[in-house]
Amino acid sequence: MTNQIDRHLDRRALLRGGAGLAVGAGLVALGACGTGNDPAPSSSGGTPKRGGTLRWAVAAGNATQIADPAKATGTMPLLIAANCYDTLVRADAEFNLSPALATEWSSTPDALVWTFKLRAGVKFHDGSAVTAQDVVYSFKRILDPKLAAVGLGQIGKFLSASGVSAVDPSTVKITLNKPNAFVPVLVSHAGFSIVKDGTTDFSKGNGTGPFILNGFDAAARTSLARFDGYWQDGLPYLDGVEIVVISEDATRLQAATSGSQDVVDNITGASTLLLKGNIEPYMLKNGGWVGLTMFGDTAPFNNPKVIQAMQYAADRKKIMSVVAPGIDIISPDIPIPPSDKYFPTGMTPRPYDPDRAKALLKEAGIDGTFNFDVYAYQGDKLDTAISYKSTSEKAGINANVITWPHATFFTDIFKKKPAIGISVARLHISQALPRLYGATGDLNLTHFSNARFDELVAQATAATDESRQKQLFADALAIINDSAANVIPGWEGQVYGKNKRVQGLSASNGAHMYLAKAYLA
Repeated sequence: MTNQIDRHLDRRALLRGGAGLAVGAGLVALGACGTGNDPAPSSSGGTPKRGGTLRWAVAAGNATQIADPAKATGTMPLLIAANCYDTLVRADAEFNLSPALATEWSSTPDALVWTFKLRAGVKFHDGSAVTAQDVVYSFKRILDPKLAAVGLGQIGKFLSASGVSAVDPSTVKITLNKPNAFVPVLVSHAGFSIVKDGTTDFSKGNGTGPFILNGFDAAARTSLARFDGYWQDGLPYLDGVEIVVISEDATRLQAATSGSQDVVDNITGASTLLLKGNIEPYMLKNGGWVGLTMFGDTAPFNNPKVIQAMQYAADRKKIMSVVAPGIDIISPDIPIPPSDKYFPTGMTPRPYDPDRAKALLKEAGIDGTFNFDVYAYQGDKLDTAISYKSTSEKAGINANVITWPHATFFTDIFKKKPAIGISVARLHISQALPRLYGATGDLNLTHFSNARFDELVAQATAATDESRQKQLFADALAIINDSAANVIPGWEGQVYGKNKRVQGLSASNGAHMYLAKAYLA
Protein backbone atom coordinates (compact mmCIF):
# COMPACT_ATOMS: atom_id res chain seq x y z
CA MET A 1 0.00 0.00 0.00
CA THR A 2 1.05 3.62 -0.39
CA ASN A 3 0.69 6.52 2.00
CA GLN A 4 1.45 10.21 2.00
CA ILE A 5 4.02 11.28 4.58
CA ASP A 6 1.71 13.54 6.60
CA ARG A 7 -1.00 10.93 6.90
CA HIS A 8 1.64 8.36 7.84
CA LEU A 9 2.89 10.55 10.70
CA ASP A 10 -0.63 11.13 12.01
CA ARG A 11 -1.43 7.44 11.93
CA ARG A 12 1.67 6.48 13.84
CA ALA A 13 2.36 9.50 16.02
CA LEU A 14 2.30 7.50 19.22
CA LEU A 15 3.87 4.12 18.56
CA ARG A 16 5.75 2.57 15.72
CA GLY A 17 6.84 -1.02 15.41
CA GLY A 18 9.32 -3.46 14.01
CA ALA A 19 11.25 -5.85 16.20
CA GLY A 20 14.60 -6.82 14.76
CA LEU A 21 15.58 -10.13 13.28
CA ALA A 22 18.90 -11.67 12.42
CA VAL A 23 20.91 -9.50 14.76
CA GLY A 24 23.92 -11.72 14.41
CA ALA A 25 23.82 -11.10 10.70
CA GLY A 26 23.97 -7.35 11.17
CA LEU A 27 20.27 -6.48 11.19
CA VAL A 28 18.79 -5.15 14.38
CA ALA A 29 15.79 -3.22 15.60
CA LEU A 30 16.80 0.40 15.87
CA GLY A 31 15.08 3.52 17.08
CA ALA A 32 15.76 7.21 17.12
CA CYS A 33 15.85 9.95 19.67
CA GLY A 34 17.34 13.40 19.82
CA THR A 35 17.81 13.66 23.56
CA GLY A 36 20.96 11.70 24.21
CA ASN A 37 24.54 10.91 23.27
CA ASP A 38 26.47 7.71 22.89
CA PRO A 39 25.81 5.90 26.15
CA ALA A 40 28.10 5.42 29.08
CA PRO A 41 27.22 3.86 32.41
CA SER A 42 25.31 6.53 34.29
CA SER A 43 26.43 7.79 37.67
CA SER A 44 23.41 10.00 38.37
CA GLY A 45 22.10 7.40 40.79
CA GLY A 46 25.08 7.88 43.14
CA THR A 47 26.96 4.95 44.64
CA PRO A 48 26.01 1.62 43.01
CA LYS A 49 23.65 -0.46 45.11
CA ARG A 50 23.60 -4.22 45.40
CA GLY A 51 20.45 -6.26 45.12
CA GLY A 52 17.19 -6.19 43.28
CA THR A 53 15.92 -7.74 40.08
CA LEU A 54 15.94 -5.85 36.80
CA ARG A 55 12.76 -6.31 34.75
CA TRP A 56 13.37 -6.12 31.00
CA ALA A 57 10.83 -6.31 28.17
CA VAL A 58 11.97 -7.15 24.65
CA ALA A 59 10.01 -6.85 21.43
CA ALA A 60 11.12 -10.06 19.78
CA GLY A 61 10.94 -13.68 20.82
CA ASN A 62 11.25 -16.77 18.66
CA ALA A 63 10.60 -20.31 19.81
CA THR A 64 13.25 -21.65 17.42
CA GLN A 65 16.10 -19.72 19.06
CA ILE A 66 18.42 -21.46 21.50
CA ALA A 67 20.74 -20.30 24.27
CA ASP A 68 23.94 -21.31 22.46
CA PRO A 69 25.98 -18.08 22.23
CA ALA A 70 27.54 -19.18 18.95
CA LYS A 71 24.06 -19.08 17.39
CA ALA A 72 22.81 -15.90 19.07
CA THR A 73 20.75 -14.11 16.43
CA GLY A 74 18.00 -12.40 18.42
CA THR A 75 17.55 -10.06 21.35
CA MET A 76 17.01 -12.70 24.02
CA PRO A 77 19.89 -15.02 22.98
CA LEU A 78 22.19 -11.99 22.70
CA LEU A 79 21.30 -10.86 26.22
CA ILE A 80 22.20 -14.36 27.41
CA ALA A 81 25.45 -14.44 25.43
CA ALA A 82 26.56 -11.00 26.64
CA ASN A 83 25.75 -11.65 30.30
CA CYS A 84 26.21 -15.38 30.91
CA TYR A 85 29.41 -15.66 28.87
CA ASP A 86 32.50 -13.63 28.02
CA THR A 87 34.49 -13.04 24.86
CA LEU A 88 38.27 -12.71 24.69
CA VAL A 89 37.99 -8.98 23.98
CA ARG A 90 35.27 -6.37 24.56
CA ALA A 91 34.44 -3.57 22.09
CA ASP A 92 32.56 -0.39 22.99
CA ALA A 93 30.18 1.60 20.80
CA GLU A 94 33.09 3.07 18.81
CA PHE A 95 34.91 -0.27 18.54
CA ASN A 96 37.54 0.69 21.11
CA LEU A 97 38.85 -2.54 22.64
CA SER A 98 39.34 -3.57 26.26
CA PRO A 99 40.43 -6.86 27.87
CA ALA A 100 37.86 -9.47 28.83
CA LEU A 101 38.93 -13.14 29.13
CA ALA A 102 42.17 -12.16 27.39
CA THR A 103 44.35 -9.62 29.18
CA GLU A 104 46.60 -9.01 26.19
CA TRP A 105 46.86 -9.86 22.53
CA SER A 106 49.35 -9.34 19.74
CA SER A 107 50.08 -10.37 16.18
CA THR A 108 53.06 -10.98 13.97
CA PRO A 109 53.95 -8.01 11.73
CA ASP A 110 52.10 -9.58 8.82
CA ALA A 111 48.87 -9.98 10.87
CA LEU A 112 48.83 -13.71 10.14
CA VAL A 113 49.43 -15.11 13.64
CA TRP A 114 47.56 -13.81 16.69
CA THR A 115 48.36 -14.67 20.30
CA PHE A 116 45.94 -14.17 23.21
CA LYS A 117 47.00 -14.42 26.87
CA LEU A 118 44.18 -15.51 29.15
CA ARG A 119 43.17 -13.92 32.43
CA ALA A 120 44.21 -15.96 35.46
CA GLY A 121 41.69 -17.28 37.97
CA VAL A 122 38.55 -17.16 35.81
CA LYS A 123 36.03 -19.90 36.49
CA PHE A 124 32.97 -21.22 34.73
CA HIS A 125 29.69 -21.25 36.61
CA ASP A 126 30.29 -24.91 37.52
CA GLY A 127 33.53 -23.93 39.28
CA SER A 128 36.00 -25.32 36.73
CA ALA A 129 38.90 -23.11 35.63
CA VAL A 130 39.07 -21.56 32.17
CA THR A 131 42.00 -22.77 30.08
CA ALA A 132 43.26 -22.30 26.55
CA GLN A 133 41.65 -25.59 25.59
CA ASP A 134 38.21 -24.07 26.25
CA VAL A 135 39.03 -21.29 23.79
CA VAL A 136 40.25 -23.79 21.20
CA TYR A 137 37.06 -25.82 21.56
CA SER A 138 34.88 -22.69 21.31
CA PHE A 139 36.54 -21.50 18.12
CA LYS A 140 36.53 -24.93 16.50
CA ARG A 141 32.78 -25.17 17.18
CA ILE A 142 32.25 -21.83 15.44
CA LEU A 143 34.34 -23.00 12.48
CA ASP A 144 32.30 -26.19 12.07
CA PRO A 145 29.90 -25.56 9.14
CA LYS A 146 27.39 -28.02 10.63
CA LEU A 147 26.79 -25.67 13.57
CA ALA A 148 25.94 -22.68 11.33
CA ALA A 149 27.42 -20.29 13.89
CA VAL A 150 26.84 -16.57 13.40
CA GLY A 151 30.59 -15.92 13.34
CA LEU A 152 31.51 -18.49 10.71
CA GLY A 153 30.85 -16.19 7.78
CA GLN A 154 33.19 -13.56 9.22
CA ILE A 155 36.10 -15.60 10.52
CA GLY A 156 35.81 -18.64 8.25
CA LYS A 157 37.32 -16.71 5.34
CA PHE A 158 40.51 -16.23 7.35
CA LEU A 159 40.76 -19.20 9.70
CA SER A 160 40.44 -22.97 9.58
CA ALA A 161 40.04 -25.27 12.58
CA SER A 162 43.65 -26.44 12.30
CA GLY A 163 44.81 -22.85 12.85
CA VAL A 164 43.58 -22.68 16.46
CA SER A 165 45.88 -24.12 19.12
CA ALA A 166 46.76 -23.93 22.82
CA VAL A 167 50.39 -22.93 23.33
CA ASP A 168 50.05 -23.55 27.06
CA PRO A 169 47.11 -23.52 29.53
CA SER A 170 46.91 -19.71 29.41
CA THR A 171 47.93 -18.92 25.82
CA VAL A 172 46.00 -19.34 22.58
CA LYS A 173 47.51 -19.04 19.11
CA ILE A 174 45.41 -18.33 16.03
CA THR A 175 47.16 -18.84 12.70
CA LEU A 176 45.21 -17.33 9.81
CA ASN A 177 45.06 -18.44 6.19
CA LYS A 178 45.36 -14.82 5.11
CA PRO A 179 46.13 -11.66 7.08
CA ASN A 180 43.54 -9.78 9.09
CA ALA A 181 44.57 -6.84 11.25
CA PHE A 182 41.11 -6.64 12.85
CA VAL A 183 40.80 -10.06 14.48
CA PRO A 184 40.36 -8.61 18.01
CA VAL A 185 37.40 -6.52 16.82
CA LEU A 186 35.91 -9.50 15.03
CA VAL A 187 36.06 -11.81 18.07
CA SER A 188 34.55 -9.17 20.38
CA HIS A 189 31.08 -10.10 19.09
CA ALA A 190 29.03 -12.15 21.55
CA GLY A 191 28.86 -14.92 18.96
CA PHE A 192 32.51 -15.62 19.83
CA SER A 193 31.80 -16.22 23.51
CA ILE A 194 33.95 -18.84 25.21
CA VAL A 195 32.27 -22.03 26.37
CA LYS A 196 33.62 -24.95 28.37
CA ASP A 197 35.47 -27.64 26.44
CA GLY A 198 33.05 -30.36 25.33
CA THR A 199 29.83 -28.42 26.01
CA THR A 200 26.88 -29.45 23.87
CA ASP A 201 23.97 -28.63 26.22
CA PHE A 202 23.44 -24.89 26.61
CA SER A 203 20.23 -24.98 28.61
CA LYS A 204 22.22 -24.35 31.81
CA GLY A 205 24.31 -21.48 30.43
CA ASN A 206 27.61 -22.63 31.95
CA GLY A 207 29.68 -19.59 31.03
CA THR A 208 32.03 -17.19 32.82
CA GLY A 209 29.73 -14.15 32.74
CA PRO A 210 28.19 -12.20 35.64
CA PHE A 211 24.88 -14.07 35.50
CA ILE A 212 23.73 -17.69 35.55
CA LEU A 213 20.95 -18.83 33.23
CA ASN A 214 18.06 -19.91 35.46
CA GLY A 215 15.40 -20.39 32.83
CA PHE A 216 14.96 -19.89 29.10
CA ASP A 217 11.86 -19.88 26.93
CA ALA A 218 12.86 -18.12 23.71
CA ALA A 219 9.30 -17.18 22.84
CA ALA A 220 8.31 -15.82 26.22
CA ARG A 221 10.84 -15.24 29.01
CA THR A 222 14.36 -15.67 30.38
CA SER A 223 15.59 -15.61 33.96
CA LEU A 224 19.16 -14.74 35.02
CA ALA A 225 20.65 -14.92 38.51
CA ARG A 226 23.84 -13.38 39.92
CA PHE A 227 27.01 -15.47 39.69
CA ASP A 228 28.92 -14.84 42.92
CA GLY A 229 32.15 -16.22 41.44
CA TYR A 230 32.39 -13.68 38.65
CA TRP A 231 35.98 -12.67 37.87
CA GLN A 232 35.30 -8.93 38.24
CA ASP A 233 35.33 -8.44 41.99
CA GLY A 234 32.13 -7.03 43.47
CA LEU A 235 30.09 -7.53 40.32
CA PRO A 236 27.36 -7.90 39.34
CA TYR A 237 25.27 -5.61 41.53
CA LEU A 238 21.89 -7.05 40.60
CA ASP A 239 20.48 -10.21 42.16
CA GLY A 240 18.95 -11.13 38.84
CA VAL A 241 17.32 -10.15 35.57
CA GLU A 242 13.86 -11.16 34.39
CA ILE A 243 13.33 -10.79 30.64
CA VAL A 244 9.87 -11.06 29.05
CA VAL A 245 8.65 -10.76 25.49
CA ILE A 246 6.05 -8.05 24.86
CA SER A 247 5.72 -7.88 21.10
CA GLU A 248 3.07 -5.16 20.86
CA ASP A 249 4.81 -1.77 20.93
CA ALA A 250 2.14 0.20 22.77
CA THR A 251 1.85 -2.47 25.46
CA ARG A 252 5.60 -2.66 25.90
CA LEU A 253 6.01 1.08 26.29
CA GLN A 254 3.04 1.20 28.65
CA ALA A 255 4.78 -1.45 30.76
CA ALA A 256 7.69 0.96 31.21
CA THR A 257 5.59 4.04 31.94
CA SER A 258 3.40 2.12 34.41
CA GLY A 259 6.45 0.78 36.23
CA SER A 260 5.83 -2.91 35.61
CA GLN A 261 9.04 -3.07 33.53
CA ASP A 262 12.33 -1.26 34.18
CA VAL A 263 13.76 -1.35 30.64
CA VAL A 264 12.14 -1.83 27.22
CA ASP A 265 13.83 -2.12 23.84
CA ASN A 266 13.01 -1.19 20.24
CA ILE A 267 11.93 2.40 20.86
CA THR A 268 11.53 4.03 17.46
CA GLY A 269 11.26 7.62 16.19
CA ALA A 270 7.99 9.21 17.28
CA SER A 271 7.55 6.99 20.34
CA THR A 272 10.76 8.38 21.86
CA LEU A 273 8.76 11.55 22.51
CA LEU A 274 6.81 9.58 25.11
CA LEU A 275 9.94 8.84 27.16
CA LYS A 276 9.47 11.40 29.90
CA GLY A 277 8.69 11.64 33.57
CA ASN A 278 10.31 8.64 35.26
CA ILE A 279 11.21 7.10 31.89
CA GLU A 280 14.18 8.28 29.87
CA PRO A 281 15.96 7.17 26.69
CA TYR A 282 19.23 5.28 26.65
CA MET A 283 20.80 5.12 23.23
CA LEU A 284 23.63 4.49 20.84
CA LYS A 285 23.46 7.59 18.67
CA ASN A 286 25.02 5.91 15.62
CA GLY A 287 23.02 2.72 16.08
CA GLY A 288 22.62 1.95 12.41
CA TRP A 289 21.85 3.26 8.95
CA VAL A 290 18.51 3.34 7.22
CA GLY A 291 17.80 3.36 3.51
CA LEU A 292 16.62 1.67 0.36
CA THR A 293 18.57 -1.17 -1.24
CA MET A 294 18.05 -2.35 -4.81
CA PHE A 295 19.34 -5.29 -6.83
CA GLY A 296 22.02 -3.57 -8.87
CA ASP A 297 22.11 -6.39 -11.41
CA THR A 298 18.39 -6.21 -12.16
CA ALA A 299 16.66 -3.73 -14.48
CA PRO A 300 16.01 -0.86 -14.05
CA PHE A 301 18.38 -0.71 -11.06
CA ASN A 302 21.31 -1.98 -13.13
CA ASN A 303 21.45 1.42 -14.82
CA PRO A 304 23.82 3.68 -12.81
CA LYS A 305 21.95 6.79 -13.91
CA VAL A 306 18.74 5.45 -12.37
CA ILE A 307 20.47 4.88 -9.04
CA GLN A 308 22.08 8.32 -9.15
CA ALA A 309 18.70 9.87 -9.89
CA MET A 310 17.21 8.07 -6.90
CA GLN A 311 20.02 9.36 -4.69
CA TYR A 312 19.60 12.98 -5.82
CA ALA A 313 15.84 12.62 -5.25
CA ALA A 314 16.37 11.96 -1.54
CA ASP A 315 15.86 14.97 0.73
CA ARG A 316 18.04 13.47 3.42
CA LYS A 317 17.27 16.01 6.11
CA LYS A 318 13.52 15.62 5.66
CA ILE A 319 13.73 11.84 5.62
CA MET A 320 15.86 11.68 8.76
CA SER A 321 13.68 14.23 10.56
CA VAL A 322 10.94 11.61 10.34
CA VAL A 323 13.01 8.47 10.94
CA ALA A 324 15.35 9.89 13.61
CA PRO A 325 13.90 13.17 14.91
CA GLY A 326 16.50 15.38 16.55
CA ILE A 327 19.59 13.34 15.73
CA ASP A 328 20.27 15.03 12.37
CA ILE A 329 22.91 12.61 11.06
CA ILE A 330 22.73 12.63 7.28
CA SER A 331 25.17 10.62 5.25
CA PRO A 332 26.66 9.89 1.85
CA ASP A 333 25.49 6.57 0.45
CA ILE A 334 27.95 4.50 2.48
CA PRO A 335 27.50 2.25 5.56
CA ILE A 336 29.87 4.21 7.83
CA PRO A 337 28.70 7.14 10.02
CA PRO A 338 30.45 10.52 9.74
CA SER A 339 31.91 10.10 13.24
CA ASP A 340 33.75 6.88 12.32
CA LYS A 341 37.51 7.25 12.21
CA TYR A 342 37.53 5.58 8.79
CA PHE A 343 35.00 8.00 7.31
CA PRO A 344 36.61 9.51 4.18
CA THR A 345 37.82 13.07 4.63
CA GLY A 346 35.87 15.47 2.46
CA MET A 347 33.10 13.06 1.43
CA THR A 348 29.71 14.78 1.65
CA PRO A 349 26.12 13.64 1.06
CA ARG A 350 24.57 14.27 -2.33
CA PRO A 351 22.38 17.39 -2.25
CA TYR A 352 18.66 17.21 -2.78
CA ASP A 353 18.36 18.08 -6.47
CA PRO A 354 15.10 16.96 -8.14
CA ASP A 355 15.99 18.67 -11.42
CA ARG A 356 19.26 16.80 -11.67
CA ALA A 357 17.44 13.58 -10.85
CA LYS A 358 14.97 14.23 -13.68
CA ALA A 359 17.83 14.86 -16.10
CA LEU A 360 19.54 11.62 -15.09
CA LEU A 361 16.34 9.65 -15.60
CA LYS A 362 15.98 11.16 -19.06
CA GLU A 363 19.57 10.15 -19.86
CA ALA A 364 18.65 6.65 -18.68
CA GLY A 365 15.86 6.56 -21.27
CA ILE A 366 12.99 7.01 -18.83
CA ASP A 367 10.37 9.46 -20.02
CA GLY A 368 7.66 10.57 -17.64
CA THR A 369 7.30 9.13 -14.15
CA PHE A 370 9.69 6.43 -12.95
CA ASN A 371 7.66 3.88 -10.99
CA PHE A 372 9.03 1.13 -8.79
CA ASP A 373 7.82 -1.04 -5.91
CA VAL A 374 9.60 -0.98 -2.56
CA TYR A 375 8.75 -3.32 0.32
CA ALA A 376 9.08 -2.54 4.03
CA TYR A 377 7.63 -3.55 7.36
CA GLN A 378 6.37 -1.16 10.00
CA GLY A 379 8.94 0.80 11.95
CA ASP A 380 11.99 2.65 10.73
CA LYS A 381 12.03 0.69 7.46
CA LEU A 382 8.53 1.82 6.52
CA ASP A 383 9.21 5.36 7.72
CA THR A 384 12.25 5.53 5.47
CA ALA A 385 10.41 4.24 2.41
CA ILE A 386 7.40 6.53 2.82
CA SER A 387 9.56 9.55 3.59
CA TYR A 388 11.62 8.85 0.49
CA LYS A 389 8.42 8.59 -1.56
CA SER A 390 7.40 12.04 -0.37
CA THR A 391 10.69 13.70 -1.33
CA SER A 392 11.24 11.87 -4.62
CA GLU A 393 7.93 12.85 -6.19
CA LYS A 394 9.35 16.24 -7.27
CA ALA A 395 11.94 14.33 -9.31
CA GLY A 396 9.29 12.37 -11.19
CA ILE A 397 9.82 9.23 -9.12
CA ASN A 398 6.92 7.25 -7.72
CA ALA A 399 7.96 4.79 -5.03
CA ASN A 400 5.04 2.43 -4.58
CA VAL A 401 5.50 1.53 -0.91
CA ILE A 402 4.17 -1.91 -0.06
CA THR A 403 3.78 -2.59 3.66
CA TRP A 404 4.58 -6.20 4.45
CA PRO A 405 4.01 -8.03 7.75
CA HIS A 406 7.13 -8.19 9.87
CA ALA A 407 6.44 -11.84 10.67
CA THR A 408 7.05 -12.93 7.07
CA PHE A 409 9.26 -10.15 5.74
CA PHE A 410 12.50 -12.07 6.16
CA THR A 411 11.10 -15.24 4.62
CA ASP A 412 9.08 -13.76 1.75
CA ILE A 413 10.72 -10.43 0.88
CA PHE A 414 14.25 -10.08 2.22
CA LYS A 415 16.82 -10.89 -0.51
CA LYS A 416 13.94 -11.85 -2.82
CA LYS A 417 12.39 -8.55 -3.90
CA PRO A 418 14.61 -6.12 -5.81
CA ALA A 419 13.86 -3.01 -3.70
CA ILE A 420 13.31 -2.87 0.06
CA GLY A 421 13.38 -0.40 2.91
CA ILE A 422 15.91 -1.56 5.49
CA SER A 423 17.88 -0.62 8.57
CA VAL A 424 21.23 -2.20 9.36
CA ALA A 425 23.03 -2.06 12.69
CA ARG A 426 26.44 -0.44 12.66
CA LEU A 427 29.26 -2.80 11.80
CA HIS A 428 32.97 -2.21 12.00
CA ILE A 429 34.22 -1.16 8.57
CA SER A 430 36.32 -4.32 8.22
CA GLN A 431 33.05 -6.30 8.40
CA ALA A 432 30.58 -3.81 6.90
CA LEU A 433 32.29 -3.56 3.52
CA PRO A 434 32.87 -7.25 2.71
CA ARG A 435 29.53 -8.36 4.15
CA LEU A 436 27.40 -5.66 2.50
CA TYR A 437 29.24 -5.27 -0.80
CA GLY A 438 31.71 -8.13 -1.19
CA ALA A 439 31.16 -10.60 -4.00
CA THR A 440 30.31 -13.32 -1.45
CA GLY A 441 28.96 -11.06 1.30
CA ASP A 442 26.13 -12.52 3.37
CA LEU A 443 24.39 -9.11 3.47
CA ASN A 444 25.03 -8.07 -0.14
CA LEU A 445 21.52 -6.69 -0.59
CA THR A 446 22.49 -4.67 -3.68
CA HIS A 447 24.10 -7.61 -5.56
CA PHE A 448 27.18 -5.43 -5.81
CA SER A 449 30.19 -6.85 -7.63
CA ASN A 450 33.42 -4.96 -8.22
CA ALA A 451 36.81 -6.66 -8.35
CA ARG A 452 38.72 -3.47 -7.57
CA PHE A 453 36.55 -2.90 -4.49
CA ASP A 454 37.18 -6.44 -3.23
CA GLU A 455 40.91 -5.96 -3.74
CA LEU A 456 40.96 -2.67 -1.80
CA VAL A 457 39.04 -4.19 1.12
CA ALA A 458 41.38 -7.19 1.25
CA GLN A 459 44.41 -4.89 1.24
CA ALA A 460 42.95 -2.67 3.96
CA THR A 461 42.06 -5.65 6.12
CA ALA A 462 45.61 -6.98 5.84
CA ALA A 463 47.28 -3.62 6.49
CA THR A 464 48.67 -3.00 9.97
CA ASP A 465 49.39 0.70 9.43
CA GLU A 466 46.31 2.76 10.29
CA SER A 467 47.01 5.52 7.79
CA ARG A 468 47.22 2.95 5.00
CA GLN A 469 44.02 1.29 6.26
CA LYS A 470 42.23 4.65 6.12
CA GLN A 471 43.35 5.38 2.58
CA LEU A 472 42.43 1.96 1.25
CA PHE A 473 39.06 1.95 2.98
CA ALA A 474 38.40 5.49 1.72
CA ASP A 475 39.06 4.38 -1.84
CA ALA A 476 36.70 1.43 -1.38
CA LEU A 477 34.00 3.68 0.12
CA ALA A 478 34.30 6.06 -2.82
CA ILE A 479 33.47 3.17 -5.14
CA ILE A 480 30.40 2.33 -3.04
CA ASN A 481 29.24 5.95 -2.91
CA ASP A 482 29.60 6.25 -6.68
CA SER A 483 28.18 2.95 -7.87
CA ALA A 484 26.32 0.81 -5.28
CA ALA A 485 22.56 0.50 -5.75
CA ASN A 486 21.43 1.97 -2.47
CA VAL A 487 20.13 5.21 -0.98
CA ILE A 488 21.41 5.80 2.55
CA PRO A 489 20.02 9.11 3.81
CA GLY A 490 21.42 8.85 7.33
CA TRP A 491 21.77 7.24 10.74
CA GLU A 492 19.43 6.58 13.61
CA GLY A 493 19.89 5.61 17.23
CA GLN A 494 19.58 2.24 18.92
CA VAL A 495 17.19 3.30 21.68
CA TYR A 496 15.96 1.77 24.91
CA GLY A 497 13.46 3.25 27.33
CA LYS A 498 14.47 2.91 30.98
CA ASN A 499 13.27 3.94 34.40
CA LYS A 500 15.51 6.66 35.81
CA ARG A 501 16.44 4.45 38.75
CA VAL A 502 18.16 2.04 36.36
CA GLN A 503 21.86 2.94 36.21
CA GLY A 504 25.04 1.39 34.87
CA LEU A 505 23.77 -0.01 31.57
CA SER A 506 26.50 -0.51 28.97
CA ALA A 507 25.47 -1.05 25.35
CA SER A 508 27.49 -1.75 22.24
CA ASN A 509 26.69 -2.28 18.58
CA GLY A 510 24.51 -5.13 17.37
CA ALA A 511 22.17 -5.24 20.39
CA HIS A 512 24.93 -6.07 22.85
CA MET A 513 23.81 -4.94 26.31
CA TYR A 514 26.10 -5.65 29.26
CA LEU A 515 24.52 -5.71 32.72
CA ALA A 516 27.44 -6.51 35.07
CA LYS A 517 27.51 -2.90 36.33
CA ALA A 518 23.78 -2.25 36.15
CA TYR A 519 21.99 -1.42 39.38
CA LEU A 520 18.74 0.01 40.75
CA ALA A 521 19.29 3.38 42.43
